[in-house]
Amino acid sequence: MVYDIVIGQDETMTLPAPIIPLSEVALIDEAAAALGQDIGTLMERAGTVLAEEVMARMKPDGRALVVTGPGNNGGDGWVAARILAQAGVCVAVWPVIPPRTPLAQAAADRAAGITTTDRPEDFSATIIVDAILGAGANGKPRGAVADALRRLKALGIPSVAADVPTGLGSDLLLNNCFTVCFQVAKAELLLDERIGDFKTVDIGIEPSAYQEIHPNIMRLFPPLDANGHKGQHGELLVIGGGAFPGALHLATTAALRTGCDQVRAFTADGPALPPSIITHRQQGRSLAPTADEILSPLIARANAVLIGPGLGRDPGSPEASQQAFSLATEMEVPVVIDADGIAACASALRALPVGPVPVIITPHRGEARNLLNAEPNETHIHAFARPDRVILLKNRIDFISNGRRWVRNHHGNPRLAMGGSGDCLAGLTAGLLARGLTPFDAARLAVYWLTTCADALWAESGPCYIPEDIIERLPATLRSGLMAINAWPPIRDDQPAG
Repeated sequence: MVYDIVIGQDETMTLPAPIIPLSEVALIDEAAAALGQDIGTLMERAGTVLAEEVMARMKPDGRALVVTGPGNNGGDGWVAARILAQAGVCVAVWPVIPPRTPLAQAAADRAAGITTTDRPEDFSATIIVDAILGAGANGKPRGAVADALRRLKALGIPSVAADVPTGLGSDLLLNNCFTVCFQVAKAELLLDERIGDFKTVDIGIEPSAYQEIHPNIMRLFPPLDANGHKGQHGELLVIGGGAFPGALHLATTAALRTGCDQVRAFTADGPALPPSIITHRQQGRSLAPTADEILSPLIARANAVLIGPGLGRDPGSPEASQQAFSLATEMEVPVVIDADGIAACASALRALPVGPVPVIITPHRGEARNLLNAEPNETHIHAFARPDRVILLKNRIDFISNGRRWVRNHHGNPRLAMGGSGDCLAGLTAGLLARGLTPFDAARLAVYWLTTCADALWAESGPCYIPEDIIERLPATLRSGLMAINAWPPIRDDQPAG
């Protein structure tokens, strides 16, 4: 971990607006509420801008059919219907499913008096407003929603969707759909070739709700299956040590705290690791390339590989990093690259073709400068990053990007400049990646978990805490973070009742 003063970075640089997955919408809403924003006010704004976009696409004598569902997306639709009616538009609402949230019900109550129908075929609409399911939907619509989409498609008229089209990714997607994204664009819209134009509109959500890491990020911690078996919760292989065995010790023990079932280390001669770490050793003071048939089986059984902690730059160590990275990417095993592994694999990382194998790179500013061959400011980091090549820049304000979205972490304190804290972070990141989190989620949860843990230690000990204290404190920090959002204990029980 590096905690230094940013020199030469323009704090006013403008980054592209983040493009987020649909799964993030609930987290953003929760963060906005925690920042003191009223979600009802945000719904009013969303419905208003939705109505404005609908009117911009209607002829003067047009007729709007607003189709609503049970949640807050349906509430946006009720607000839009009310605004359209107040503007003199002939409008009707089809509540495919009645409101089920307090905000949606309140929006429907304020729209009392607007015509409702369950016979859209009889209304002669010229445009459909899709406010049925929104960002919270998963999978292909079923039941009443699926039936409604089929009937709407048969009308053959254009539609405007609130935030995200209902039926996205399925054959039920409505015709000629224009989407009004609220506050931030949704990544899934880029994945469906049938999606028409979409527009992102500001509804007043505080930018920090999606540009910074908030405590509710702890919801991403992957729960353990109550009926799980050994190996189900992830296996990590860490390639490091040799020159600096302490770094390997810290990275592997931190990784175990993520709930991984097994953490293995491939390393050179050195002091014993804790008995909970399965150790595979190569003779010699430092690692060197080995036969592929020795390393490949270890990589093949891993859910993720961490390369770099404590490797050093003795002759053979860079080549050992390069061999491990090459094998892991060939075998399509996710990788985290840290410390001296970054310098060793820099050329390969720059030339990495776009593919299905996620890689997380965790540089400090000096390592990032060498990797990019440029000043490691946020703009350059974001331009280099991709969904399959995530960057976690360790700095006074940590910066994480996957090329589509980015986030800053303002937690942390000056003691994190000590040696070893970065090894703890690498272990947490790799462990969470092995547990199944996406690269972006693994990076931001790891950095938040570590820095909030460190901040608690700073409050107690100031500059006197050490990396081992961080590792010891990780469980308590996780527990308090999950309890604060009513998510403790992190157990998933999918067994059917009785």
